[in-house]
Amino acid sequence: MVLKKQTVWLLTMLSLIIVLSAYYIMTPGTDNVAFVGDQDQEQSSEESKGEEAKETNAEEGDAVSSSVSSEEGFASIRLEIQEQRDAAIEDYTAVIASEASADLRNEAHEQRQELMALSQKESVLENVIKSEGYSDAVVYTLDDDKIRVIVKADQLSNEEANNIMVLAEEQLGEGHRIAVEFQAAAK
Repeated sequence: MVLKKQTVWLLTMLSLIIVLSAYYIMTPGTDNVAFVGDQDQEQSSEESKGEEAKETNAEEGDAVSSSVSSEEGFASIRLEIQEQRDAAIEDYTAVIASEASADLRNEAHEQRQELMALSQKESVLENVIKSEGYSDAVVYTLDDDKIRVIVKADQLSNEEANNIMVLAEEQLGEGHRIAVEFQAAAK
C-alpha cells in the first residue's frame, strides 16, 4: 500500500502532538498558569485589561510559573508550530489551486491570509517581549481565543505576567484567554 507523502506527514505530526500532549500532562509543575479571559464583559475595555489580569493572578498565587526542562524547548515548539501552519497553508493553497467553487477558494484564501497575519502578529509580540528584557519568548495561538506565551526567565512575578498579558492584548487584540508561563534559563 503506497501512502501519499501528505498522509505520512499528517500521521507523523498527529503522533508527535499526542506524545507531546502526554508529556505536557505528565510534567509536574504545570498547574501554575495564569489565564486572562472568560470574565464578565460588563466592564469597560480600559478597566478590564488591568483588572482581569490582576484578579486572575491573585487567584493563582504569588508566582506564575511553568518549567520546560530542556534548552531546546523553544526551538521544538517553534518548529512544531511552523510545521502545523505550513501544512495548513499548503492545504489552503491546494484548495485555491483546485477546481473548487469560487466561494470555497475565496474562503481558503481568506483563511490562509488570516493564518499568515496571525503568525506575523505573534512574531512581533515575541520581539516586543524580548525588547522588555527577556532572553527569549514563544507566542502561539492554540485555538481562536487561547494564546500561550512562554518566556525565558529565572522567575516571573505577577506584575511581569500582567505586563506580558497587556502586551499580548495590545498586539493580538482583546477577547483572548492568555496563558503566561516561564522557562528557567539554563545554568
